[in-house]
Amino acid sequence: MRDYFFPPLLLPLFIFLILLPFFAILFVFGASSAISHVLGLSVEDGIVILFLVIIGSFINIPVFEKEGQMVERRYSFFGLIYTVRRKSRIVVAVNLGGCIIPVLISLKILLSVTGDAFVLAFILTSIVTFLSAKPVPGVGIAVPMLIPPLASALFSYIAVSLFSAPAMEIPKIAFTAGVLGALFGADILHLKDLEKIGAGVVSIGGAGTFDGIFLTGIFSVFIAQWFV
Repeated sequence: MRDYFFPPLLLPLFIFLILLPFFAILFVFGASSAISHVLGLSVEDGIVILFLVIIGSFINIPVFEKEGQMVERRYSFFGLIYTVRRKSRIVVAVNLGGCIIPVLISLKILLSVTGDAFVLAFILTSIVTFLSAKPVPGVGIAVPMLIPPLASALFSYIAVSLFSAPAMEIPKIAFTAGVLGALFGADILHLKDLEKIGAGVVSIGGAGTFDGIFLTGIFSVFIAQWFV
């Protein structure tokens, strides 16, 4: 009987073609549901916003330039070695899909939540994110993926309880505190560490298709729904 049951010959290809699209579709519907929940929109509108985020993730808007560390390069010419020293340049940009759109969503949500509860959750999430973030040369600001959303969801629950706000506000505050807390705690407060990252373009909200800012907001809603 065992001759009739065997794994695919190209297991990595099987995983890529079958499992990866499955989880991608699962994430799309989960993320769009989270967006529609916190904004009070339909799931279809949530999907539209999600795809705007995906498209916008390819667009980086330069904000300012800064001189980096001194770079030394050696050149050989007919046996003679020349040393050239110059300052590296760091371009700081903001990503449309990974930063600007999530921030705009958060600002809209802020109009419908208890201000005091948001401020407390935002401050605590920013502190935890700042302490857990580290500049990585050639990469950017690295933060353990689950720390900001876990902190945002937990602090949102605590803040809503302390200020006797409606429980239905927990996912909304978690999203806004997660997005803005990740932006402030990981990126803005670490701008002083740009030289440690190295030369090139440092995009706030632009690490691949999604950044920790957007994913923090989405995962914060997933986790916060357990507290409702």
